[in-house]
Amino acid sequence: MLKATATIEDYLGAIYRLREAPEVPLPLSQLQEHFSFSRVSVHEMAQKLAQHALISYHPYRGVTLTDAGESIAAALVRRHRLWERFLTDMLHLPWDEAHEIAEQLEHAAPEVVTEGLAGLLGDPGSCPHGGPIPPSAAGIAGVSLSSLAPGNLYAVIRVFPEQPEVLHQLGALNIGLHTRLQVLLQTKGETVVSLPDGRVVTLPASVSATIWVLPVEEHA
Repeated sequence: MLKATATIEDYLGAIYRLREAPEVPLPLSQLQEHFSFSRVSVHEMAQKLAQHALISYHPYRGVTLTDAGESIAAALVRRHRLWERFLTDMLHLPWDEAHEIAEQLEHAAPEVVTEGLAGLLGDPGSCPHGGPIPPSAAGIAGVSLSSLAPGNLYAVIRVFPEQPEVLHQLGALNIGLHTRLQVLLQTKGETVVSLPDGRVVTLPASVSATIWVLPVEEHA
């Protein structure tokens, strides 16, 4: 089997994180946008991964992970999200900074270190941004803040995709997991919300689309 280099792990991990569901092909255009790579570069890597049975290519639709690719990707995501928890819970780093550092550490830690982290942290079920830590059930619960009409009160359960600039912006606004938000105004370009401390903030649609919430009565 092809040696899982950091680049290969990054591609498989990106497919794992960006896909809607394991059986739904991820368009290669999303990988191109995610990495800011050329179309040719992404297609060449996809062909390489398919040749080594790490992904399956579905013409005109995109790619899915094979069992082998899924195993590598899940392990990578598990390492990444455990490191994020360690960096935020134990070292008290901001969640955007923890995300960037975890992207470096995720390729280096052997399994014994990964499982040691899990034990040290009490086997957490999710990362600081609400992403499930494999092998817990994957998928996005709740709804995107950008899709909600004004009125009800919601609690943040996840930030996805995990973009460093978005995490930094939310951290500066003191918006994190479990923060309660009420939508005051929803337009095509922005979402206006009120926060528990009385502040009213305007979030660009590109930011509010990454905030996943549940009604407070459904949020444990």
